[in-house]
Amino acid sequence: MERILDNLRDFSGKGFLFVLLLASIVFLGLKLKKGVVKALTVWLPVFVLAIFFCPLWSFYMERADDGEILYRIMWIIPYAVIVCFALVEAIEMVPRRFRPVSLLLAVAVIMVSGRYIYINPHFSKAENSYHVPQVVVDICDDIIVEGREVRACFPIEHIQYVRQYTPYVCLAYGRTVLMGYGFNEYSNVDEFLKEEEIDMQGLTQALRACDTPYLILKNDKKITEVPDTYGFNYVRSYDDYDLYLDENAYLGLGQESED
Repeated sequence: MERILDNLRDFSGKGFLFVLLLASIVFLGLKLKKGVVKALTVWLPVFVLAIFFCPLWSFYMERADDGEILYRIMWIIPYAVIVCFALVEAIEMVPRRFRPVSLLLAVAVIMVSGRYIYINPHFSKAENSYHVPQVVVDICDDIIVEGREVRACFPIEHIQYVRQYTPYVCLAYGRTVLMGYGFNEYSNVDEFLKEEEIDMQGLTQALRACDTPYLILKNDKKITEVPDTYGFNYVRSYDDYDLYLDENAYLGLGQESED
């Protein structure tokens, strides 16, 4: 059950919203009569929670690579609908003259039950209609080869945006490195990028082992040697990021390596 509870903590964050959900289910279960609304707001979440806390999941998580995302089952529960509906039902039980105050208290309860998501460092002001950093758009547009996929090694902070912007730029490692799953079957490139100082020789070998001709590094990132030392030649800069291309790269479709 320990791993199941870890999943619950990963999902519920502070935990206040989960407590509020449980209170709402109990309240609506006692107040509502049989019907579709009760099935949606009471029996559905009870059924999902019963599946989530089933001990058999422990056996599954020990044997499956995706066991750490058990919490996705909880996405089936309409949290906002249940909590807000329960609060509205509770306010209707209050005398009319006290309802404005009750509404303000209900809003306050919801606010303290979560976090202001925009303080997360992964959130930033939109720079374009794609809602991805403009530097990612510019780099991808410059390295895409029409008619085929191109593999590139972006900094870890950009990988979620590359896959969002275009399917034609493949990555040397996957988004799982952001989730702490501890596995990356395709390459070990991310292991070098996570180091405080990048071992450029090791990174070069890892990139060539997974056929990745493009390398993008933040220009203040510490590296043991300049990429040109091992054949990754500087192409151009994009704000705080530098683009390098393997001198041995063949980009396909009759197009030879280019500087």
